[in-house]
Amino acid sequence: MSAASVYTRTSPGRSFRSATRRRIGALMAGVALATSAVFGSAFTAPEAAAAPAGSADAFLQATGQPGPHRVPGHYFTSPGIPKAQRAAAPSVLAGPSMPIYVGNNICTLGVVGYDKAGNKVGITAGHCGGPGTPVISMDAEGAGQIGTVVRNGYPDYAVIKFNNKVRLTRGYNNVHLNALGGPTPASLQQMCKTGVATGVSCGPMLAISGPFLVSHLCGSMGDSGGPIYVGNRLVGIVNGGVANLPSCTTPLQGPLHAPTAGAAWNVIAADLNAAGGVGAGFRLA
Repeated sequence: MSAASVYTRTSPGRSFRSATRRRIGALMAGVALATSAVFGSAFTAPEAAAAPAGSADAFLQATGQPGPHRVPGHYFTSPGIPKAQRAAAPSVLAGPSMPIYVGNNICTLGVVGYDKAGNKVGITAGHCGGPGTPVISMDAEGAGQIGTVVRNGYPDYAVIKFNNKVRLTRGYNNVHLNALGGPTPASLQQMCKTGVATGVSCGPMLAISGPFLVSHLCGSMGDSGGPIYVGNRLVGIVNGGVANLPSCTTPLQGPLHAPTAGAAWNVIAADLNAAGGVGAGFRLA
């Protein structure tokens, strides 16, 4: 029996709280995983202050990861702020893999687009925040609030309605999406994800667990909501880890980390359309 871990992390210097509790039922090929409580965790202010930062830290030098580390306690190079984001000011560019504050939590944006009513919409993990939670871009914090969570849906996704500060793009840093959903990845097919905590990682598809795709992607707190893609096709968003293994926090772990569960885009899209309202009829920007 094993508990899954939802990847959320609050930001240093902000108030701290635990993410909303969720439940994910999982059944991996060859490994029975009972339905169990899924939870986020947060740094307390002293822990955040004590977290090492910058390439001067000996451990960071040992990992060969001297770039920005934007989530405390993680030793992967986080994606930087793209030049296009700076050029877009005073507007805020929003695209797949953009890091966001959802209330007090750090998460990653999975995909952006328009719904059938013409609203500018983004999708991230549901446990990042509930309806009414404000959203701010970590790459353009000075712009203030750029949207609000308007709905949580099944399986573990949140709909963000953006305000008029936002310009949408299909491409953000290394992620460029041209298609949504489509065929379910085959067993052992390589998939990739991008998140603010662990950056880009790829790994094989392991199993389908209800509405979730289970793969051996490196993921951790802060990556929640990030896009999971095959080529330029979005197949899911990051939700959490499964099995009694640690999440990815350092490249020194190699493959010794928990598999990642991601909500399948096809299931999310069906739920969006069935629910109606903001997000229904979602299409890429």
